[in-house]
Parts: sequence; C-alpha cells; structure tokens
Amino acid sequence: MKKSVLVLVLAMVTSLSFGQWTQKYYVDEFGDPTEKGYNLLIGYGTFSNSATQNSDLRCDFVLAETSLVIEVYEYESNLANDSKATFETVKIKTPTRGVITIEDVFFSKKGVLYFSEERFKDVKEAISEEGTYIMVFKRKSDYSESSYKVKFTL
Repeated sequence: MKKSVLVLVLAMVTSLSFGQWTQKYYVDEFGDPTEKGYNLLIGYGTFSNSATQNSDLRCDFVLAETSLVIEVYEYESNLANDSKATFETVKIKTPTRGVITIEDVFFSKKGVLYFSEERFKDVKEAISEEGTYIMVFKRKSDYSESSYKVKFTL
C-alpha cells in the first residue's frame, strides 16, 4: 500500500513538476523534518471586500498526496478566516484552454481552500501545462463578500 501511494505521489509531482514548486517536509512534535513531504507553490494577487479594494494577497498552494489546499493570506500575512465554512466556485484561466470552472470547493473557516480528492482531479487537469494562470474565487457569508484573484506560473 505504501508503495502504491508513493508511486501516485510521484506521478502527481512529475505531472506538476515544471514551474515554481518547492519540496518541503512535514515536521514532528520536536520540529524535526519527517520523511513525509509535500510541494509548495506561492502565488500573489489581490483581494477586495467592503473594507478594502485590491489589497495584497498571497496564496500558498500545498500539494500533498491526493489533495491540494490553498492557504489564502489577506494582506499577505493574515489567513482569510470567517465565522463559517462555505463551498465556493473557483475559476482558473489557463495559458491556452480558456477558463475552467470548478464547483463546490470547500473554503474553511480558517481561510483554506480545500480541493477534495474528486475536485483535485479537476484542478490537476486544469493546471497541467506550462504557463501563467489566474485563479479567481469568492467567499460569501451572511454579512459580506470577498473576492480573490491570484496569479501563478508553472
């Protein structure tokens, strides 16, 4: 089983290996790196809501095993937390294939977009070529709406 998971991870990393991915390792309770790793890509853009317009945004794309999570940092330093989790629509403008829409992406209360195993297949296919991408998504809550736009290059 471990061998098949390793092969799957290597296949995913290989298919997404071009670009700015950096290999990182999880740490144990003492802060020491473990053998288990993930890939990290950082993208920058802007976000807007009722309090700000076109403010700085940083998104940390964390690729691990069969999922992709994106940590969304408003002002490049504060996770985009909210009082409740939502399911949002993510649109990705690809270098050559136009706009790809992925529905029902989980946006946690803590400010993390989580592409489930099923949605991971969609996003993996969407970002499968070299070039510059633009991703847009929103977070709608009972009292406000925030919009996000991040650019990254593979």
